[in-house]
Amino acid sequence: MLEWVVERLIGLLGPIAQLQKDKRELADNALRAVSQALNETFLYYRDFEASQAIDPQREAQLVRLWSAAAIPLRHIDAELAGVCEHKAEYWVNPRSWDHQKIEQFGIGLENVRERYRSMLALGLRASV
Repeated sequence: MLEWVVERLIGLLGPIAQLQKDKRELADNALRAVSQALNETFLYYRDFEASQAIDPQREAQLVRLWSAAAIPLRHIDAELAGVCEHKAEYWVNPRSWDHQKIEQFGIGLENVRERYRSMLALGLRASV
């Protein structure tokens, strides 16, 4: 009887390891998506400051990037996923958002970057 229990427990090790790997990959994909949205947004602001020219195509791309970041993120941080979705809404028409609304929804770029970095640091500590 004990041998049967031990065999069953050993048999679970593979599926458990696979679940942990799947969870890490999901977290990595979510962080990668947020990183890409953050980087593209910072690049857009850099270029805007240099030229003072609004680029509707790049703003549309930012809508897509922030929306795409929200999807995998919902599995590991639902609150930050909501922030990303609000970032997407912001980029649909950024001129309709004032500073107060940005603060209310917590979508300031520095705020999002700090939350991203915190998640990244937590992930690094968990994998060590």
